[in-house]
Amino acid sequence: MSSLSVGSAASQGIRRRGAAARSPVAYREHPMDYEPAIYCRRCGRKAPRWISWSEANPGRRYYACVEAQHGFVQWHDGPTSAFLRVLLGDLRDRVWMLENEVAAMCIDEDAGAGVCVQVQKRNEQTSSTGYSLARKGLMLVCGIVILVSGLVLGMLLS
Repeated sequence: MSSLSVGSAASQGIRRRGAAARSPVAYREHPMDYEPAIYCRRCGRKAPRWISWSEANPGRRYYACVEAQHGFVQWHDGPTSAFLRVLLGDLRDRVWMLENEVAAMCIDEDAGAGVCVQVQKRNEQTSSTGYSLARKGLMLVCGIVILVSGLVLGMLLS
């Protein structure tokens, strides 16, 4: 059986490299917001934690020194199964294909400018709120718990 599914963009020759090979989803945490720290063995600096979107390791997190010539790479997650590699690769390729279609629509003069503005706003919201959204939700839950606790305490004391 082929390692690529019939519908995958990779099987159709669609690949991204370099600057265009960005994550198909927003990071949930900043690449430097993790503990315990992992340090480059050559320069001693904390290595950011990234997500691989390669064919062989889609969705797998790893640490890599900011100085590429140091060659420091260490995996955070273990290898994924063949099924998950194909599934994540297909999903990644589908996101990239849809992004390309939207970009082509925005270039097209006949496409409504409103669609492009909506897509840009949504992309900005997704990239700027990715991991802070979870913090806001946690703060909301904590606020509600404090409010309810205060009301219960107030009723008990009165």
